[in-house]
Parts: sequence; structure tokens; C-alpha cells
Amino acid sequence: MAILSAAELNEQADLAYVRGTYYVALLNSSTDFGSSIDYATVLANEVTSGLGGYSRVSFTYVSGDLLAYSDGQPLSQKTANFIHDGSSSDIVFTHVVLLREYLSVYTVVAVQSVGDVAILNNGNTAKIKIDVLHGKI
Repeated sequence: MAILSAAELNEQADLAYVRGTYYVALLNSSTDFGSSIDYATVLANEVTSGLGGYSRVSFTYVSGDLLAYSDGQPLSQKTANFIHDGSSSDIVFTHVVLLREYLSVYTVVAVQSVGDVAILNNGNTAKIKIDVLHGKI
């Protein structure tokens, strides 16, 4: 089996990640989502927009976000801050999902369980770190 060069992985990561807008969304479900999760499933389980001030957090990657090869092609860490608005409605979530919107089409990049039920209330903030390593399984 051939091993891809660091330069090839860098080129693939640039083509795959340096396009579109990324969104971090919160889901609330007892389902254990796997690699087959699709955008319709995200919409069906996403925290209600506006509830406790919830809205998706967006960011983009640029070529400078491609870091030096290290057992895969890492991208710069991003942080999504979800801030509760101080209202009486809690933001309750069980999963974090990373979405990409490109040419008005949303795709699921990754989903991760938070391990338990997370509750944001009383103006608290959840800081979620997004780390992507391309080319490592």
C-alpha cells in the first residue's frame, strides 16, 4: 500500500476545507449518531433557534489554517462560543456537529457526543474547540 506524501495531503486538505462556510450546531437527542448522519437528521435534532439565545456559530478556513504535516494534515483549531442569553429557557444539548455549506448545500463534516446532557443557562458560555486532522483514520 502506498502512503500519501505530506504535500499531497496538504493539497487535498486545501481542496476539501478551504471552501464554503462552516457551522457548529448543537443537537439534543438520545440517539448515538454515526458516520451515516445527514443534514435532515441534524435539522430534526438541532436545538431550537433562539431558545436561550441559541444560534449556529460560523467560521471559515483559509490556506493559512493548514498547519505543518504531523501524522495527517492538521488545520488550525477554531473555537465556537455558545452564549446563553440569560433568559429562563435553557440550551440543552447532547452532541456537537460540524457542517459545511458550499454552493447553498449543507453537508455533515463531523458529529461528536458531549458524553452526557449539557445544559447552558444563566448567561453561561460553552466553548467548543474544533480540531480537524485530515488524512488520519
